[in-house]
Amino acid sequence: MKVAIPTLSSLIAPCFEAATTFFIATVSDQTIQDARTLTCEGSNGFRRVRLMRLHDVDTLVCNGIKNHYRDMLTASGLCVICRISVTVDQAIRDLIDGRLAESRNAVDQSEVACAMPHCQLLEWAKELFIQNGYSVSSGPGEDAFPVDIVAETICPECHRPVRVAICCGAHAYRSITEITEFHHATRSDYHARVYISPANPTIESYCRDYGIELVDPGRTEISDRQTGGKRLPILKGAIHDHERLSPP
Repeated sequence: MKVAIPTLSSLIAPCFEAATTFFIATVSDQTIQDARTLTCEGSNGFRRVRLMRLHDVDTLVCNGIKNHYRDMLTASGLCVICRISVTVDQAIRDLIDGRLAESRNAVDQSEVACAMPHCQLLEWAKELFIQNGYSVSSGPGEDAFPVDIVAETICPECHRPVRVAICCGAHAYRSITEITEFHHATRSDYHARVYISPANPTIESYCRDYGIELVDPGRTEISDRQTGGKRLPILKGAIHDHERLSPP
């Protein structure tokens, strides 16, 4: 058996189609006979599918994966085991011991990515930040998934720039996968992070745990988010390196 696992440090990466490194190993007689780590650049999920075929992988263990990529892989004969969120070492041990089963189509509806089209969320988010006085630019390149927009303004306290990373939902198979990937991609270089998506308890919980500000287009009017005084528009949570702007 030849197994591939998308990795993020020692963990299984949250999203197959955005992972940049893959652990690939040959397993025989319940031991690893050969193992290597491969890099896959770019944000194209089809590139990951080709990587699996190029290296004759027959089993993929992953966390989140979009349905059409999973269907492509299973149609070509791969066994896809998804929604696994443990360390890579643990996944290998569980696979060898027979504790991992091929994934079926059942999906927890509380974890499905939002139904609002990504392009609509993106345009709405741009208008929201621009009308609230931010300058807005595209994310820092296709490899920076899932940062869609970078918004900037000047801190009214220290007069230094404030950079905000913005992810518009609906990239990923599961919203929690997308939020986790967003967290890992933006732990540095940004003073605040905003996730644009219709809210549900699962999304709210993950954003809160990761310190990401959730903005729900269904609950927010573009014109009603203005903030005066020493606060920044839109942002209600802590702003890294600008603690005097943070709420008490």
